[in-house]
Amino acid sequence: QMGRQVRFLSELQAISRLVNSTLDLKAILQSMAERVAVTMAAKGCTLRLLDQAGRHLELAGAHGLSERYLQRGDVENERNIRMVLAGEPVAIYDLSRDPRVEYHEQMQAEGIVSLLAVPLKVHDEVIGVMRILSDVPRVFTDVEVHFAVTLAEVGGTAIRNARNYQKINLLLGRLEGHEKFLADIINSLQHQLLVLNRERQVVLANRVFLDEVGKEEGEVLGKAYDELCRSDDSGRSCPVDQVLVGEEMRPFVQEFQDGDQPRWYERSASPIRSADGRVEHVIEVIRDITAEHLLAEEKLQSSRLQGVIELAGTVAHEINSPLFAALGTADLLVEDEDRAEVAEDLAVIVRNLKQIGELTRKMTAMTGFTSTTYVGESRILSLNDDTEKD
Repeated sequence: QMGRQVRFLSELQAISRLVNSTLDLKAILQSMAERVAVTMAAKGCTLRLLDQAGRHLELAGAHGLSERYLQRGDVENERNIRMVLAGEPVAIYDLSRDPRVEYHEQMQAEGIVSLLAVPLKVHDEVIGVMRILSDVPRVFTDVEVHFAVTLAEVGGTAIRNARNYQKINLLLGRLEGHEKFLADIINSLQHQLLVLNRERQVVLANRVFLDEVGKEEGEVLGKAYDELCRSDDSGRSCPVDQVLVGEEMRPFVQEFQDGDQPRWYERSASPIRSADGRVEHVIEVIRDITAEHLLAEEKLQSSRLQGVIELAGTVAHEINSPLFAALGTADLLVEDEDRAEVAEDLAVIVRNLKQIGELTRKMTAMTGFTSTTYVGESRILSLNDDTEKD
């Protein structure tokens, strides 16, 4: 007995070192099943672990047994399994007659005669079942039962550590996936985006911003915000500064000169708060509104043009009525006048009236105008119409 205890103690230390030398759960379970079967001179060994719901036992490791036997069916309803899951080891001498087991035919076909089942535990919590199967009638001694129970506890701790390692790896993988997904979303935005900390330093910049400033991410991260945005002529502070000092965020538009062409950017910011309501980070979105600005200017010019055109049409209409009457009278006077000097003066009047008529026609057909300097600070309009193009 003492010799067997010493041998079991030595093997327990060896198995403990083995299963704690790796965080590979599959390797731990397979090593345990093999070493237990060899150490206890048994036909085989199986290790089954409870699923996350704690209702179903899943085969996790086995040694010395056929695949047909291992796939015989569920074992949760076996009485010996329920007893082990309650925390107590179970030893059965004759499986063929014992009501605490099922699948008698499959066990007989596999040549299994006796078994010892012990709980896999972690701090009194049962996480699975280890069964040691013998192909000869066997009474398991107290030393053997104690060895199996102790080994199951050592194995349970190793299994828990390996499972935690798997969970951490899975969590890290998910975090990396989420981070990449978030980065893809941020980089797919059509506007520039910056994230800054309370010290007004850049902690994140999307690809649109980096392309706009012509820099790599490493050149921008940690950069002071004052180098990216300055107060405008009106003294307004930048959106990020407004958020950090608790001011109401007001529209902020900046104009830059890009070569010979001006460009306009609209900047807006939103806070990211901690649980206590403190502003931890600020997200700033920079939107290129050059096209919108130019379109607004074009609409303003178009509105002005339309006003001038409508005014010209109204003036032309008001002038045409007395003009046509005066021109008709002048034409009649020219026909009836015999005096050369008077006829010549009347001809000049008719010619000028016709020029006024041509001007009113242009005003009626007006489609545009150009402004030119006249005298001093005065400016005059040159009228454009579609008939001139023809």
